[in-house]
Formats: sequence, C-alpha cells, structure tokens
Amino acid sequence: MVKDKIFYHAFRIQYPRIARELITNIHIGLPSILPHGGSKSFISVKGIWDTGATGTVITKSIVDKLKLSPTGKTKVLGLNSSAVKDTYILDIGLPNKVRIPNCNVIESEINSKEIEVLIGMDIIQLGDLAISNANNRTTFSYCIPAHKNPVDLVEKSIRVNPKR
Repeated sequence: MVKDKIFYHAFRIQYPRIARELITNIHIGLPSILPHGGSKSFISVKGIWDTGATGTVITKSIVDKLKLSPTGKTKVLGLNSSAVKDTYILDIGLPNKVRIPNCNVIESEINSKEIEVLIGMDIIQLGDLAISNANNRTTFSYCIPAHKNPVDLVEKSIRVNPKR
C-alpha cells in the first residue's frame, strides 16, 4: 500500500453543444453514521452545479423521499429576497464516486421539475472545476481534492499566442 499518497477522483462530462447549465447525476443519502444511513439510503437525482450559490440546496421532494427531519435553520439571501429555511445533514455522492459526508444542506425551491439538488460552492470549493467550450461543445470536469498545479488559462494563452 502506498503511504501518504494523494488520490485524485475526477469526472468529465461532454455535452453535444454549448451547455447553459451543468447538470449531473448526484446521489443523496442519510449520513452513514446513522444506523439506517449510508449507501442503502441513497437515491439518485439530477443536480445542477452553481458557482453563484454559496450553499447546497435540496428540494422538498428529497426531504419527503428520505423522510428527513430538520437539523436547524439558516437565512437564505436571493437576488431580491431573503427567507429563513430548514437545514439538513446528508451524505452527497458525486459522479466521480466520491462521497462527501455530513453536508449541511438547505431546503428550498429549485425552478426546475427535473432538478432536485443544487451543488453550491460549499462542495465545489473542495476541488477543481473546469469548463471548456472548445469546438462548440461544453466539457465540464471536476476533481477532488484540488490539484497542486491549478489550471491557468493566462499561462496557456501566453504560450499559444504569437509574440507581439
């Protein structure tokens, strides 16, 4: 066994055109520390990745499916409003098969019938996220943990641009 070796877990999704939304399958379940939690409680739902959201959001539908009880409340600020919403503790499974335990999530509405979770910066900031729109196709990739050598588009542009 390799000692002190960091393993990076990544996924990549390629869309057939330029994507206006980054949508993936997400697995949501009760925290594994609970007797009835862990993988057996997980459900698969569609999730949208939102760098403009500070926290991760679930819908009432998930609360009902998993029979959740609130663990607290938090104030949520929107563009033109604020509200106090219930919070819950859940394990979240990402497409790269990484489970993030004990996530504090907020119950709120998501304006989509198919989207049941919004992945916010509380989860995104745990790794590296890259979006490319080369050849009129969006490629979205995410890796956890973050790499030590970050993606730097300035350096790449300097290398490929003609010298002035």
